[in-house]
Amino acid sequence: MKTSFYLLAPAAAFTLTQCSPSNTDQSALDNKKISPHVTKLRTYDSPGRSSEIISYSKQLGLLLATNSVSKEVLSMRLPSPATANPQPIDSNLTKKGIQGIQLGGEPTSVACHPSQPYAFAAVNGDTGRLVVFDLKAAALGQKKIILDQQIGIHLDSIAVSPNGQWVVVADEAEGNAKTPGNILVASTRGFSSGKKLTFNKVPGLAAALGRPAGRVEPEFIAIDPSSRFAAVSCQEDNAVAIIRLGHSPSLGSIIRLPAGSEPDGVHLTTAGGRSILGIAEEGTDAASFYQVNPSSLGATLLSRVNIRNLGGQGSRSDPEGVALFQQGGRLYAAIGIERANRVLILNLSNPSAPVKEAIVSVGSRPEGVIAIKTGASTTVISADEGKPGRGELSFIKVL
Repeated sequence: MKTSFYLLAPAAAFTLTQCSPSNTDQSALDNKKISPHVTKLRTYDSPGRSSEIISYSKQLGLLLATNSVSKEVLSMRLPSPATANPQPIDSNLTKKGIQGIQLGGEPTSVACHPSQPYAFAAVNGDTGRLVVFDLKAAALGQKKIILDQQIGIHLDSIAVSPNGQWVVVADEAEGNAKTPGNILVASTRGFSSGKKLTFNKVPGLAAALGRPAGRVEPEFIAIDPSSRFAAVSCQEDNAVAIIRLGHSPSLGSIIRLPAGSEPDGVHLTTAGGRSILGIAEEGTDAASFYQVNPSSLGATLLSRVNIRNLGGQGSRSDPEGVALFQQGGRLYAAIGIERANRVLILNLSNPSAPVKEAIVSVGSRPEGVIAIKTGASTTVISADEGKPGRGELSFIKVL
């Protein structure tokens, strides 16, 4: 297989072929070892009918999950992710049942600040809005808005850099072919309550993709551990943009994927001195792994795997979220397979030749996937959005 690049040379591809989901909250039934290194801990039936994008604040031991059905962000106490025991926090005692935090629209994504007690949410309504809320208040079942700022048109993803300095937003601008999709970057330095952030657009995106501006639709964001650059999937363009972060953000390169790949989730990590990018290619039921050069921001294809062969079901698999992490001296990728209600764990110790480690049955339609290092293990959490089915959270331990 051959993949072409913008500003990049083609690289040889590696294709890996083949080497009853549980929707219950019964931990004793779910807790089972699936491989020597992987154990399914639990699928938890979270309040509400959907859990899509999740983020974790280690500082406060809070897990956040967006819910597009009830248009809220659910906050849950989770001091130790390895316990797989989230405790939902009721944010409105005047209504029946557990209520999340209402932000005045549909929250499509949420990201906790790595060191400060607040979270950033991308919210859609009549326009796109950045809403920043206080996590200390959320932990008490209260809503305290720090900033509510109109930005963009139809926001799809938001991310905060690991050093806390940059906020990156994917403005998909969906629904109107005349509106330009954009990637927006702002510095958080000097950020205080009520002070608007200054967002700068990444120039030249549409031209680099060879598409009219109104056809560009950025989808999902990953930021490298050193906060130098971001990878942004452009789903309708079958591409991933590599963006140099700064007060004047710039386009480093475009990774062109096979036709119909429709990339969704992306994630970046550093392993063995290399920057590794994982991409969930929803349209072609594949996942690809690239090495990104931090200086030039060029990327080289290491491997592409067939997710349907490895852990799918039926004619469609739809890989959605991906999380890369290191555990026990090994590099892993956790990939949510939406149509199969499963999470695939790949051993990427050799990223050029991924090996299937485990297939884990989770809830209905896993969307967001994160990995949290806790002590001697890593806890992988998938947000199982339902639709159809109930919204759930699944917990997987990797040793």
